[in-house]
Amino acid sequence: MKDAPINSDSSPDELDLIVVVERMVAFLKRFFYILIIFPTIGIIAAFLLFLSTQRKYTSELVLHSYILTNLENIQIIENWKVLLRKKEYNTLAGILNSNPDLIKKVSKISAEEIQKLYVQDNPHGFIVQVTVKDTSILDNLQKGIMYGLENTEYVKERLVTKRANLVELIEKVKGEIAKLDSTKLAVENILNNKNKSSSSLFVDITSINSGIIILNEKLLAYQEQLKFASATQVLQKFNKFSKPESRNGPLLLLVGAITGLVIGYLISLIIAVRRKLIQRSK
Repeated sequence: MKDAPINSDSSPDELDLIVVVERMVAFLKRFFYILIIFPTIGIIAAFLLFLSTQRKYTSELVLHSYILTNLENIQIIENWKVLLRKKEYNTLAGILNSNPDLIKKVSKISAEEIQKLYVQDNPHGFIVQVTVKDTSILDNLQKGIMYGLENTEYVKERLVTKRANLVELIEKVKGEIAKLDSTKLAVENILNNKNKSSSSLFVDITSINSGIIILNEKLLAYQEQLKFASATQVLQKFNKFSKPESRNGPLLLLVGAITGLVIGYLISLIIAVRRKLIQRSK
């Protein structure tokens, strides 16, 4: 019994694949230096870019406003963000009463609510986040932000009116307390039979004492409000971090290598096509 003949011929698909591989290998050998040099240049360029980029620090300021709503303050800071993006340093420095050189060291500024309740009078404050190139400017930058939020005509007028109303309330409460004190003294004299002509008058002294206590509580509350009567209160200052924001160096190097490889491949492809065209023209 004869064995079946072995078919040594390869299929067309296999031959096509071999040809493609052979051409790829030949292409790589021909343009090996170009495909190595350009990715290397891309890596070096990415590394130099990594070294040249300045270190940046991000910090947050927590504020609470007593005049404007959170959304109004956030919109004001968004307008500052636009000025900073357009590099209108002198204009923004004027708004913040700061030096333009200080503003140039600010890379980014933004604001958001601590808790989004979507109500007119949000009891929670808002956060101002900045990215700076030098943490030594944070104290002056905080003063500038406070100045910019508080020194508009509307805010200043509202603040003056608020303080005047508090002073008036304090004076009225003091007057009421003085009246109750004199009434309490008169009642004590009656009870001690110091004023016999008024011995027929009966007054509940406990209600007088309660009234005095309530008025004193109001007085302390008004005095506290007057003491802290400002457009914006700082709940947390900027923190000066010693470590900058992390920069993804490996990713930058990878992007540089891939970019260089793509450019090298395109140049090699252009050279190969040009040679083919020259050969055919001959």
